[in-house]
Amino acid sequence: LIQGGINYLEQLEKIKKIALKLDHSLIDFAKVLLNTIGAKDHYTEEHSERVSKFAEKFGEYLGLENKEIETLRTAGLFHDIGKIGIRDSVLQKEGKLTPEEYKHIQQHVEITHHILEKIHMSEDFKQITEIACSHHEKYDGTGYYRHLKGEEIPFGGRILAVSDVFDAITSKRHYRDKMPIEKVIDIIKNGAGSHFDPLVVDKFLDI
Repeated sequence: LIQGGINYLEQLEKIKKIALKLDHSLIDFAKVLLNTIGAKDHYTEEHSERVSKFAEKFGEYLGLENKEIETLRTAGLFHDIGKIGIRDSVLQKEGKLTPEEYKHIQQHVEITHHILEKIHMSEDFKQITEIACSHHEKYDGTGYYRHLKGEEIPFGGRILAVSDVFDAITSKRHYRDKMPIEKVIDIIKNGAGSHFDPLVVDKFLDI
């Protein structure tokens, strides 16, 4: 029995090492995709890394388990990879988008979903996919691309929604300056219950 227990523990350690290698490979894969997008739009690459860090810190603040925090962090890295399928003329445009261009750039979420669902390796990765492709859903159901509402939106997706908007409006773009933090906080607060999950907003602003 003792020998059997030792063998079991050895096998478990081997599995953990393999899983760790897969996790590192997944992060490396995400960074390769981000670098590819960065060649088209440097902002998207840096934005994804910041959103990933915000989501990670949020998870730590909530006291989530390491596995859940890692899922959030990875989903943050992947959330905009669908922009690889967006036309350069739209992705790099200076100034306001036309309705047609705005509709086109919205497609990046669905493209993200299509890319990630083709590389599902486990149930854990399926969670990453669901979180990553739900960051533009709105709490009142008016978001895109699946028009999810309230708790239909994965909790991680609700976290990414706030993190995504927060970074977008606190970052300088080639067509506008970053917003003052006071105005940013007002936008986040005013979006509670419509754009954002009110609970997520409260906790995010606590941080």
